[in-house]
Amino acid sequence: MNDNNSSGKGWALSFGLLAGIAVGYYLNSNEGRSMQRKAKAQFDEYGNQINTYTQQAKTKAEELVDTAKTKGQELLNDAKVKTNDLTAQAKTKLEEGKQWANTQAENAKQTVDQKAAAAKSTTSDMESSFNRGVNKAERKMDENRERVDRTIEKNS
Repeated sequence: MNDNNSSGKGWALSFGLLAGIAVGYYLNSNEGRSMQRKAKAQFDEYGNQINTYTQQAKTKAEELVDTAKTKGQELLNDAKVKTNDLTAQAKTKLEEGKQWANTQAENAKQTVDQKAAAAKSTTSDMESSFNRGVNKAERKMDENRERVDRTIEKNS
């Protein structure tokens, strides 16, 4: 069985050598050289087409990158403008809020001052009235004391 396998390999090797010699002879012939030139020209054409497609893809990619950069810059500029507008509006509203708060505080202060003045006036009037009442009561007590003293003197 070993001999059959060895002889089969020998035939395959022989056939491979003969095929290689035949291909080498053909490629070295005028027709083979012509076929090689055609194949080389065809491969060069394919290579040129690949280079052209590669260059087109590169150019398109660069255009897309430039477009993306431009669009990104436009969006960034729009965002900056909107941010500046919103900041300006916020500052304006803040100033309006401060002015409103100052006005309310001033109004409250005036109201408190008015109420305090009214309370002071009322207190002053009450104090004056109280003092008149005290003086009147002292006079009445003095009159009553004098009456009591006169009554005591009369009865004594």
